[in-house]
Amino acid sequence: MTYVAELDQAAGAYDRLAPHYDEFTDGYAHEAWIAAVEHRARRLGLRGRRALDIACGTGKSTEPLLSRGYSVLGCDISAGMVREAQRKFPASAGDFLVADMRELPPLGEFDLVLCVDDALNYLLSDRELEDVFGCVASVLATDGIFAFDLNSLATYRSAFTQTILREAEGLLFAWRGEETSSLMPGETAAATIEVFAERGGGCWERTTSRHLQRHHPPDAVHEALRNAELECCEVAGQLPGAELEDSADEDRHIKLVYFARRSKPQPGPRG
Repeated sequence: MTYVAELDQAAGAYDRLAPHYDEFTDGYAHEAWIAAVEHRARRLGLRGRRALDIACGTGKSTEPLLSRGYSVLGCDISAGMVREAQRKFPASAGDFLVADMRELPPLGEFDLVLCVDDALNYLLSDRELEDVFGCVASVLATDGIFAFDLNSLATYRSAFTQTILREAEGLLFAWRGEETSSLMPGETAAATIEVFAERGGGCWERTTSRHLQRHHPPDAVHEALRNAELECCEVAGQLPGAELEDSADEDRHIKLVYFARRSKPQPGPRG
């Protein structure tokens, strides 16, 4: 299938951001975040320790799984991000590969499939979301759990309207949101990230990447899951600091975290 070019543009954006991604996301609580996700997945019936980390990036979501004893395969559409992950985890370099989550190759069977940290936000149509879910269904174990997040309306109406500057050693990050607080469900939002890296002699190098995302309304997410023969078993609301709450509120939480499993066969009619 031929897809729109936006996700390819996202791959290019992350290729440019890859050398600085870990510094840019230094304040993200990945350890606590993945721990909270795994706790809920275990409560929902997760048993095994074979994991697929879709859109693994530089491995920041992979590392907590490895530390918990999971056998992890990570994939990402950005070759630059995959190279960073391989560099950080040389002993597991062969377990990171470049792959489009809309067209996953045969990868095996996994007890936990993870897709977090903004990846699905870059899908700009319901069809692409359904295609990803279909790929997940093809690799998810019978009793496996699929956990993924999507940005809330509150995030698009706040973070994507702001300009934020942050400094690190030898680096300056500028986030420039391009939206207004009136963004509606299902609409797209854009932001530009600029990285200024000190190169010595008073010279700085600027790297620019533009990020286009779409808000996915919960009703559309549930329908896409059903069409891919997956069923949603829980939706949690995420607060800053990786805290997950049992309820999910588009106007209060920064992300909605979904947990799904393969649909159970429906009983046939009695003879």
